[in-house]
Amino acid sequence: MEGWIGLLAVVAILFVIFRIYESVRNWWLNREERKAEKAELEQIRQKELVKALPSHMVRSLERFEAEVRSGKDHFLGQNDFSPLACFGYKVGKTNGLPEKQRREVIYYTWYAELPDVLPQGYVRKWGGPGSYKRYLMIMRHLEMLANQRRSRRNYHVAVAHWDADRKWFQETYGELANKYFQHGWKS
Repeated sequence: MEGWIGLLAVVAILFVIFRIYESVRNWWLNREERKAEKAELEQIRQKELVKALPSHMVRSLERFEAEVRSGKDHFLGQNDFSPLACFGYKVGKTNGLPEKQRREVIYYTWYAELPDVLPQGYVRKWGGPGSYKRYLMIMRHLEMLANQRRSRRNYHVAVAHWDADRKWFQETYGELANKYFQHGWKS
């Protein structure tokens, strides 16, 4: 009987050692895959970080910076002072941009350096260019804008634009943003 117990103990120990070996082996193989994925993501991210802003965004940024530097008390709050606003993002039926341009502004804002005229504490809250934090702040900002005006009269077109743009950004770039997060580009 003691021989069987000893044999079972040896088999159990070998089984545990084999499971540990498998875990370490899988971890090592996954590590190599993660390194390759990170290198690929780095290429994508670097390519986007160096892209020049479209001309309509450059003009909007120049106007924004000029207004801020002029000292005019033009801005009502941080919604008007947001990175999206400084690059010209506008919705609604009166002064709103076409869908393609709105979404271009959202995308480029994710990767752009934010202007020096924005308060630095506020800029830090938005995270660095091409980061998960910047992605998340854009998502939250669009949601906040829609929610603040959802029950107001005459804002149905603007709210529909914010909701549609947020959904588009999440569906188109949410997975990439999560990969950035997983590989260290959190803020």
